[in-house]
Amino acid sequence: LLVTEAGFGADIGMEKFYNIKCRTSGLRPSAVVLVATIRALKMHGGGPNVTAGAPLPKEYIEEGGENLNLVAAGCCNLQKQIQIAQLFGVPVVVAVNVFSVDV
Repeated sequence: LLVTEAGFGADIGMEKFYNIKCRTSGLRPSAVVLVATIRALKMHGGGPNVTAGAPLPKEYIEEGGENLNLVAAGCCNLQKQIQIAQLFGVPVVVAVNVFSVDV
């Protein structure tokens, strides 16, 4: 079993992995695991920017229906990442990474 992280989205990291690393090494992946975070889904769903060193905006740490709407809206981006991964003809698994501040 070999696990490698391509990093930074299917549109950049995974395409580089498949088009460079796999071609040079002869590796043939059996599956793709896309890791999504609740925070990233909220950001892609229209949430405010997160600034390094600054406190997280309330949308990322407070409970509420509006926050769930951000997650739902962010799933459009995740869906596009899944579509890109499916182009490589292997099963796609989505893992959602949830942190203690995610609500």
